Amino acid sequence: MDDDEVGREQARGLVRALDAADLAVGALWLHYFRLGGEVQEVEIDAYLHHALRLPRLERDLLAHAANELVDHGSGTRVPYSSEVPADDPDETARGAEGTEGTDGDGGPGGAQH
Repeated sequence: MDDDEVGREQARGLVRALDAADLAVGALWLHYFRLGGEVQEVEIDAYLHHALRLPRLERDLLAHAANELVDHGSGTRVPYSSEVPADDPDETARGAEGTEGTDGDGGPGGAQH
């Protein structure tokens, strides 16, 4: 699954979560902006309608903001880009191969949190 497809799947999940929680895009945007998001509300609305692509970092920050706002009792959670399942099982295996041989520190220059 390429990054555009991952973004579309995240947008679908975000729409489902907003609908389930009866949250407006404006409420999501305000929380996202407070967390450091850089995309304007109108751009988020366009993203939710698949009219605009957003960088992975901004999509994941939107997911984080929504997940903080949504009542998790509803079972609705927005996936982060790393959580969107690949359609191709071989692609998943190739992605896992890239993690072999790491020492668990999150890769060069980074620690896992």
